[in-house]
Amino acid sequence: MTVTLGFDVEEFDFPLERGREIDLQTQLAVSSAGLEALLQMLDRLNLRVTFYTTANFAAHRPETIRRMVAAGHEIASHDYYHAQSAQSDPGGSKHYLEALTGTRIVGYRAPRLATASSAVLAAAGYRYNSSINPTWIPGRYNNLRVSRTVTREAGLVIYPTSVSYPFRIPLFWLSLHVMPLPVYKMLCRSALRHDGHLNLYFHPWEFSDRLGDPAFGIPRYLTQCSGRRLQGKLEQLLIWLKNRGCRFVTTREYLGIDDE
Repeated sequence: MTVTLGFDVEEFDFPLERGREIDLQTQLAVSSAGLEALLQMLDRLNLRVTFYTTANFAAHRPETIRRMVAAGHEIASHDYYHAQSAQSDPGGSKHYLEALTGTRIVGYRAPRLATASSAVLAAAGYRYNSSINPTWIPGRYNNLRVSRTVTREAGLVIYPTSVSYPFRIPLFWLSLHVMPLPVYKMLCRSALRHDGHLNLYFHPWEFSDRLGDPAFGIPRYLTQCSGRRLQGKLEQLLIWLKNRGCRFVTTREYLGIDDE
């Protein structure tokens, strides 16, 4: 059984979506605080993961990105900017991240798991796309008829995030906030039994103790389990998965993508 753990490293612009003002430096600071806690946790547990990083975040925190690479984590693209108003630029993001890290960037995840053209991504040089959540999220997307397994399209590997079986309950970031851990574990077990792997994803800003700042307008269902409390919940989950014999690898490794 294999687990690919992914973190979408981005500007913390969630308050902007709720009509709250937040400057870029605060966005970066909140995400960076959560990211630091995660890097320490991953180091304690000796786990390597995939960080889907916006080029904009990387441009403001280059040493942190290089530190991830040095620790053996995979850097993949989360486009250039995370803001809803920004134009997508997967090619520009890939070019910047490769220049910064000195590694080939082969993976992509669209902000908010938006639809991404396989032809465009393949032409930009990407090898896989992990932007599909094969479930229904009201107001976002309806992917109930999309394959939950690895497929190919236009020469690109499509690697969906994990959902439970047989009912496609999403195992994404929000679920860890709101579900009791035993329930989340039960759903993970169902996906592992059916699919043989888990593809889980979260955001560093969720793990910042600043998430509950009233100025950000973050809903209670998120802030009631965030920061250090969420850090502890995630660590318990990862230890449980390790004790079940799960193998943690980067997405690139799991999909068998080399440098050619």
